[in-house]
Amino acid sequence: MSDIQPLQKDVMERSRLYVDNLIKPLHSLGQLEEIAIRLAGITGEVKPGALKKALVVIAGDTAVDGENITGGKKSLQELTAVAKGLAPVNAAARDLGVPVYVADAGLQLDTAHIEGVLVKKVVHGTHRGQPAMTEDAAKEAISLGMSMAHSLALDGIQVVGLGNIGERSMLSALAVTTAVLKEDLAGSAKDKGLSFEWQEVGNIKDEPIQVLSRVGSAEIAALFGFVVQAAKERMAIVFDNAVTGAAVLAAVTVYPECKDYIFPSVYYDEPVHQMQMQKLGMKAFLHYDFTLGEGFGSAMGLSVIDASLSMINVMKTFGEGGVDVAEDGPGKNRQREDVRL
Repeated sequence: MSDIQPLQKDVMERSRLYVDNLIKPLHSLGQLEEIAIRLAGITGEVKPGALKKALVVIAGDTAVDGENITGGKKSLQELTAVAKGLAPVNAAARDLGVPVYVADAGLQLDTAHIEGVLVKKVVHGTHRGQPAMTEDAAKEAISLGMSMAHSLALDGIQVVGLGNIGERSMLSALAVTTAVLKEDLAGSAKDKGLSFEWQEVGNIKDEPIQVLSRVGSAEIAALFGFVVQAAKERMAIVFDNAVTGAAVLAAVTVYPECKDYIFPSVYYDEPVHQMQMQKLGMKAFLHYDFTLGEGFGSAMGLSVIDASLSMINVMKTFGEGGVDVAEDGPGKNRQREDVRL
């Protein structure tokens, strides 16, 4: 059992009433309102204050076996830049006042010499074919993610943005996504008169470790563990691209209650990400044509979290501001002068 607690619905209802009574047309701030209300359900506070945030970037190379063009040098350089605070995600994080934590779960090259990197390498890059890594390696990667989430929770972190680094990581993202969506894709293919041949990798709902070891990668397995543990710790989780999305999709498939704690961020115009978002029933908040990974999209997602919290904390209700409430339209009877905190 995951021990993931449901959102506090009574707190959310009180928060919704408060948000509906802020000085604005009813529901006019769209998703900013829904984010604030869900954060109320996560934190147990009707009007959540400033939440302590962090970014977590986990690295791992995919399908190495001598075929990565740079032999792991590109991902090593990316990891070094993030660890030194020189990457775009670091610039965004500094503006938000958010620390960036970097971990190496499975890059092809050694990273012990890079200051600021948590090195818990379970494999020097995953392999082509099955298995991508051993089940023991997958377990270790999942444990790494869970340990990181637990440590951040002890440090008071309440919202985490996820990022990844790794060469050919889209291969593992596609493989994990396909393993989750196998029945959906088979049904869609049948409707179109098509047929596919599937390699049996197992049912991720019943065998997450086995499936992740067969077709996953070290960073996706670690992010999977992180998402599950973060939800157990009542932390809000922001993800961005198809790699972090693969971990989120797997976590929600195994533990559906995780979904209440997960927020999307950036729209990516590529099929794997689109399939993930459709299955999750989520829509991205931001459309900026990003192609960069490293958690940059999640950092932008954290800025949306901040905007939502500013809305609920800076704005006043009709009663607090001495403004007349709506006498007709959707706000009638819902907006009242007596609603205030």
